[in-house]
Amino acid sequence: MPIKPKLISYKLCPYVQRAVIALIVKAIDYDIEYIDLARPPEWFLRISPFKKVPLLLVGEHVIFESAIINEYLDEAYPNRLHPADLLTRATHRGWIEFGNNCMPNAFQLTVKPTEQEFDDVLSDLQSKFDQLETVVDAAPYFSGADFSLVDASYAPLFQRLRYLDELRPGIFDRARHPKINRWSDQLLQLSAVQQSCVPDIKALYYEQLRKRQGFAAQFLPPLAAGVSVAKSVY
Repeated sequence: MPIKPKLISYKLCPYVQRAVIALIVKAIDYDIEYIDLARPPEWFLRISPFKKVPLLLVGEHVIFESAIINEYLDEAYPNRLHPADLLTRATHRGWIEFGNNCMPNAFQLTVKPTEQEFDDVLSDLQSKFDQLETVVDAAPYFSGADFSLVDASYAPLFQRLRYLDELRPGIFDRARHPKINRWSDQLLQLSAVQQSCVPDIKALYYEQLRKRQGFAAQFLPPLAAGVSVAKSVY
């Protein structure tokens, strides 16, 4: 019987969410433990090379970095999410890396203090989406009918951008990127994606946005009287 893996997580981490999506889609039995990255436990600091999540614990082995974790899960368990063809698989890996380069834009949109800086980051992200649009199949997933690790990698990014778009419309440009928008809509409706995060993820995301006090935070509704922002969100 295979060893039950355990995922070490932070409630708002999009990289952890990628691994959870893969675990759910592949129907892998797993445990998960949430930590507070503002006050990480000593045992975590000892075993995490970069002092960040996700970590996947498999017996005595510690696997780190979300793309590597998903590669391991895909190879170790049935229901492969990577395509069988070597060249297609290599192409998918490249677009997963491309998604890694989009993720900092989503973070920067939450911290940039001025509208001009916010718009500059958004312009850079949309330029990246111009490239992505040319390769997305969106029928309904990245490369067609089959869900892949590329889909698992982009879903957390799209989720967070959707939360921002609800506050300040224009993050997603449906006319400029119709295939990305169809793809995003499909991914965010999947039960595996909806189950891959804590139930109050949206509220926690907005709370974190308020704490960062960037330009986008001004679009949040005002706090009710007597309510304060928590010191840490984990």
